[in-house]
Amino acid sequence: MVSSIRRRIREWRPEGSGAPRPCVSARPPRSLVAALAVLAVGAQGCLSGHLLDAARRRERVIAYREAFTDGSRLLVRYTAEVTNDAGEPVERHDRWATIALDDLRAPEPPAVEAFPVGRGAPEAPRRRGQPVPLWVAEDGTPATALSAPALQIRSIDGRHVSFVFRDASSVDGCRPFYSAALTRVSTNRWFYPLLPLTLAVDAVADPVLLLFAPAVIVVGE
Repeated sequence: MVSSIRRRIREWRPEGSGAPRPCVSARPPRSLVAALAVLAVGAQGCLSGHLLDAARRRERVIAYREAFTDGSRLLVRYTAEVTNDAGEPVERHDRWATIALDDLRAPEPPAVEAFPVGRGAPEAPRRRGQPVPLWVAEDGTPATALSAPALQIRSIDGRHVSFVFRDASSVDGCRPFYSAALTRVSTNRWFYPLLPLTLAVDAVADPVLLLFAPAVIVVGE
């Protein structure tokens, strides 16, 4: 039943858009409303929670592709894999990250979850920046002497989990930068137009679980 609802949600798109987007005037079709009502009766737990599970997305680094230094910044292009709440791959994207070299060189770098990272494509990095060669080593491979600058990447089971930036000012390399700092958790846009309806259903079907809905929805945004 839940998979059927997810399929109906994916098929629904507000008029005039190529992808689900929040739209105040766009109303879900009656078939979807009816399906949600049936799910509310037959499913265990909070309907809003089931819908949130279907909408939740997690984006993680798969591999680093290229890197440049631009003044005091390190620019990194990487491939990110997007998975659903069940961990199933949904899609992949190429992303850019901007990292301050001072943060990488700091004796005590910021914690992974608080590491400051700029996102978005920088302006013409290939023309402005100095290329930084990438060297990938599977976990357990002995360290190799590299010419500076270089990005020494640690890979586990084909996934790039961290890297160490090496340049002339840091012969032994900076502290490792962990790919988890680039992880992003988000919720698909189509979830929000449906939320008032599911909350109304939950208020009738299971008002106790509804009290926990705000905390669950906010986490990860």
